[in-house]
Amino acid sequence: MTVSARARSPRDRAADATADSTADAAGDGLARFQVLGPLTVTSGAGGDAREVPVPGNKLRVALAGLLLRPGETVPVGRLVAWLWDEEPEDHDRARATVHTYVNRLRRLPEIRDVVRTVPDGYRADVGPGVLDLLRFRALTGHAGRAAAAGDLEGAARAYAEAMGLWRRPLLSNAESAALHGDEVAPLTEEWLHAQERWADIRLSTGGHAELVAPLRELTRAHPLREPFWERLMLALYRSGRPAEALRAYQEVGAVLAEDLGVDPGPALRDLHRSILTEDPSLGPAPGRATLKPPAQVPRQLRPDIPGFAGRKAELAALDRVLAGASPSQAGTIVSLQGTAGSGKTALAVHWAHRARERFPDGQLYLDLHGYGQGRPVQAAAALETLLRSLGTPPDRVPAGLEERSALYRTLLAGRRTLVLLDNAGGSEQVRPLVPGAGGVLIVTSRNQLRGLIVQYGARRVILDQMPAAEAVELLAGVLGPERVAADPAAVAEIVERCARLPLALRIFAERAARFPGTPLRRLVADLRDERTRLAALDTGDGDDTDLRTVFSWTYRALDPDSARLFRLLGLHPGPEVGVGAAAALAGEDAAAVTRLLDRLTADHLLRSRSPGRYDFHDLLRDYAAEQARLAGDADPQSGADPLRRVVEWYVRTAREAAAHLPPGGRELPPEPEGAGVVPQEFDDAERAVGWYEEEFPNLVAAVRHAAAREWHDAAWRLGRAMAPFAEFHVPGPAWLDVRRAAVRACRRGGAAVEEGWALAGLAATYARLGRLEEAAARYGDALAVARRTGDRDLEGEALTHLGRAYFRLGRHDRAVECHDRALTIARGGGDRRLEAGTLNHIAENDNGLGRHEEAARGSLEALAIYTELGDRYHRAEALRTLGTAHAALGRLAEAAAAFDAALEIMRDFEDRRGEAGVLSRLGDVLAASGDRDGARARRREAAAIVAELGDDHPARPPGGPAKTGPRSSDPRRA
Repeated sequence: MTVSARARSPRDRAADATADSTADAAGDGLARFQVLGPLTVTSGAGGDAREVPVPGNKLRVALAGLLLRPGETVPVGRLVAWLWDEEPEDHDRARATVHTYVNRLRRLPEIRDVVRTVPDGYRADVGPGVLDLLRFRALTGHAGRAAAAGDLEGAARAYAEAMGLWRRPLLSNAESAALHGDEVAPLTEEWLHAQERWADIRLSTGGHAELVAPLRELTRAHPLREPFWERLMLALYRSGRPAEALRAYQEVGAVLAEDLGVDPGPALRDLHRSILTEDPSLGPAPGRATLKPPAQVPRQLRPDIPGFAGRKAELAALDRVLAGASPSQAGTIVSLQGTAGSGKTALAVHWAHRARERFPDGQLYLDLHGYGQGRPVQAAAALETLLRSLGTPPDRVPAGLEERSALYRTLLAGRRTLVLLDNAGGSEQVRPLVPGAGGVLIVTSRNQLRGLIVQYGARRVILDQMPAAEAVELLAGVLGPERVAADPAAVAEIVERCARLPLALRIFAERAARFPGTPLRRLVADLRDERTRLAALDTGDGDDTDLRTVFSWTYRALDPDSARLFRLLGLHPGPEVGVGAAAALAGEDAAAVTRLLDRLTADHLLRSRSPGRYDFHDLLRDYAAEQARLAGDADPQSGADPLRRVVEWYVRTAREAAAHLPPGGRELPPEPEGAGVVPQEFDDAERAVGWYEEEFPNLVAAVRHAAAREWHDAAWRLGRAMAPFAEFHVPGPAWLDVRRAAVRACRRGGAAVEEGWALAGLAATYARLGRLEEAAARYGDALAVARRTGDRDLEGEALTHLGRAYFRLGRHDRAVECHDRALTIARGGGDRRLEAGTLNHIAENDNGLGRHEEAARGSLEALAIYTELGDRYHRAEALRTLGTAHAALGRLAEAAAAFDAALEIMRDFEDRRGEAGVLSRLGDVLAASGDRDGARARRREAAAIVAELGDDHPARPPGGPAKTGPRSSDPRRA
């Protein structure tokens, strides 16, 4: 084979950079990326490795596209083509959306420093050992150099390692016909060439017998690729199977004739003739294969569960694993994992019975007792049991662990055997029990078995809560379909109260079956109180059919620090918890708590659906809270109450995040000293918004919890700090409850000044929802508090917004009065922001009355002040008012320019509601300009945003549609 010289491409240089690196770059702590299969991002190394979810197909397509061209600039236009298989209607909008997708990718800490912005596009900067594609190319390059130097065994090892990196099908979770056509097809060709080179080397080193099975698979997958048939025929011939080699020639001839209407090529024809004549140049003469005596065939599966229900997705996942298993390749390992009571053993046994005919050489079963009342089975003892099951006489079982493991692998090599290891305690217990090539190993465990996944490429199948429909199916299987169908509301509640956990559902169903005449709606009452729910799911047997007992086995295996954190998390007020909040609960530093959280996650006592975020289902939460009460972890009278600490952490971190967000209005007063927590800090608005998006349900829960505990100061301080985010990103009805709770907390806590600001915030939310009478009333209440307490800042704010509410209610004279007084306060106190806001409100009123020239002048004056203050967000509001005035005066180009400028700012601040309003008005202007397609596109975008927000607030800012064209001015003043 000859290699022609050519210029070095970025792809070559990227591959060269990894040529001398180790396969795993162990210990570097970097994220790792895999594109030679489903797109996967992992963080950490060894047993600490965890998968990082990349949410959404578009984000996965963008990341995959960049990683498939490592070190190269990928133009924005190319990303557009990959992200939209069809030509996008609006290329400018599509390019802007690409920017948004890349920014969302960068919010993932593991990706932040990998994706770079460069002139004309983006680039993925991945170092040695980080990307499997680079590793693949480095290994194949090394193999080629080793072969050229005569080191054929080294070349074979490198090719085999390179082949092992592939987890087909490629990028199955990044759906894009354009991306797959541009990148995946050429990459697949690289893999096929590497397979051919690997086969050549194995044929040269006498590995012809082991090549037959993988070459058969390759010819089945690529029947028109003649080089694979050549190598298969030669491997068969050298293995002493010349008749099969000749039959392979007939097979390929038939395929080529049927599909292409051609005969085999010259190379195949020459090889065929050489086999017929037993040409000595083909290698060793055909010999006879030696038959092994038949081995004992074990059939050890536990009995299947009658009426097994549900777990359709997981059964399908196991079927897919079986479909990909090959007797010639390394054994297939499945880690079937999940929390206690999720039905791991039942699923594994049920699937094994369904698939047992695929394992004619035997099915082995062994309970490792990793969790439970007995002691875990040691690996040496497990191997003795397995070896004897495979027919090894007791006196022939080796004494040492390594010797037993080697004999075990030897006995299973090349045999289609299923090994089911149930209830494993960890990877160390399982490693010596991993079989060699040919078999399938399924390991069930409450532990994540990360070591098996990293070291052996085990496939992870996670059992989470059952889908609701499958949970109902399970109940119907025990109680009968008629009883379940008779009370669907009660059944739905039972399913959720049992956390859709199979064991809990079966326990409840067994109890309900004992009382066939009792309506289910009466029985479900016992599940409603979180303090007694576990007792209602207690069989009294104290074994693996009792929920508390099953949970306790995992809990008791924890070290004291992990157990304490688990208990405290049961007291956390919100639905999920981040590292910072968990650290505040525990009173520990974040690094120590991260290790504890990881331990709890590894044992499936917690779930981690995204990096740094943790939760558990309600029954585990109940169990954790129960253990916390028994341990005396939460004392409301104690100054070290963990709940007070975490609420205080939310208050102070929300304040830190609020400092980065618009509107940049009144500065929040300083927080009291002595909280004993370290709030999270933020570098920019993007990270602050990301934190709020993740934490908002927890913040709402913390406000309610603080109010219930009568921590009134914490409740109103937290409500105040949430406002800069919630006003722009949270539907009004959901935010309204928090606003009301903050007002109540201020009143009960005697915080008069804060009550005024809380009332003004409540009024703003009413106004956003179009509930103007209530908005005006609450602004009036805030105004009364301001005058009573002498708070001139609050008085000015209340007046300017009250004036706007009055105008929208048609009370124009009162609006003028309020705005005049607000301007007096602003100019008298030098409050330029209040002055600009009031001027813009007056301009909005002028637009509403047809005084568009006055509106244009007023909004320009407000715009100048906001520019002077550096208040970019409020510039967008003034630009929106200005654009409305220009549109009404027929100055359509100026209107479009103002709206475009406002739109850019709204998008930068991720103000989706404001973006929708400006898009609607821009659509009106484009329609008036004759650009109907552009108008439709903008209006569709606006409608999509409104639907996404799920808010009943109109997309347009107050004042109706942007009127276009000159009209007479209304002489009335606002």
